[in-house]
Amino acid sequence: MKKINITSLITFIVLSLLLFNCENNDDNSEVINADTYSSMDVLIQALKPSAQTFTIDPTTDETVTGADGTIISINANAFTDDNNNLIGTPVTVKLREHLTLEDMILANVQTSSNNQILVTGGSFSLTFEDENGSSINVNPWAIQAQIPVQTDITGYENQMQYYKGESSIVDNREMVDWELVTNSQADLGNGIFFISGLDQGFANCDVLYDMAGDTPTQFEVSVSDVTDYSETTVWMVIEDFPSVIMISSLNDTRTALSTYENSIPTGLNATLIAISVDEDNYLKFGSLPVTVLGDDVFNIDLDYGTTQELTTLIQNIAN
Repeated sequence: MKKINITSLITFIVLSLLLFNCENNDDNSEVINADTYSSMDVLIQALKPSAQTFTIDPTTDETVTGADGTIISINANAFTDDNNNLIGTPVTVKLREHLTLEDMILANVQTSSNNQILVTGGSFSLTFEDENGSSINVNPWAIQAQIPVQTDITGYENQMQYYKGESSIVDNREMVDWELVTNSQADLGNGIFFISGLDQGFANCDVLYDMAGDTPTQFEVSVSDVTDYSETTVWMVIEDFPSVIMISSLNDTRTALSTYENSIPTGLNATLIAISVDEDNYLKFGSLPVTVLGDDVFNIDLDYGTTQELTTLIQNIAN
């Protein structure tokens, strides 16, 4: 029997292992540094800030102050149950403040009313629950709010009004639309927006952007490597005045997202932020500064990334 050369055998085994490892490394050479989400909606919920909670005695006058300075004043006996009985047991106040453009994007709260752009001085959401966690009825005139305006609304100070927001699903996306409230009292003074006659839900210090003298237009946004836009969102952070708009409607060929016709002033300066969850559930995002010239078509390239990197990008653009 032919003897096996031990040195040759060892050399063969070592080379085989090296070859196997090289092939294995080639198969896994692309390491994706990105967070994963099962859907865009799950990402949206993850980005939202947690509610600030307060427990109050509904039989006495109470005041709660949010971390960013929003003050909610609540008169005694403001709450009733479905049988119109006064609630005397502890009530939980839940407050979410959206006083900066960054806050608004992370909270998924855009600033538009019936597809028209709003100039915003900040917003918040407010809900009340009984000790069982159930919603309760509120006397609006027993609730007052003070919003410390943190955005630059120079030129619009004397026009700001109280808008109430409604959340709904539009084009498979959660969105907030704002409607002017006429049966309330609101005033801005010394950087504080006062509201009386405040109902629970979304509240905003806003005014419609005045398109007078502007040439209205629209534009489209395509996103690299995206064919199904159901898991992609594009935000427009306006630089000329404080406002953030979610662009969500598909164009006629369903190949890009589009703003509404005649909704954008020509010459507008903004930065677009595209956020997507790809078919493998990886987070991707990118941004693009733009100046709207009229009927433009913009394209945004995306890169993989983490939630923290996305938050930092939003912070850098929105501030």
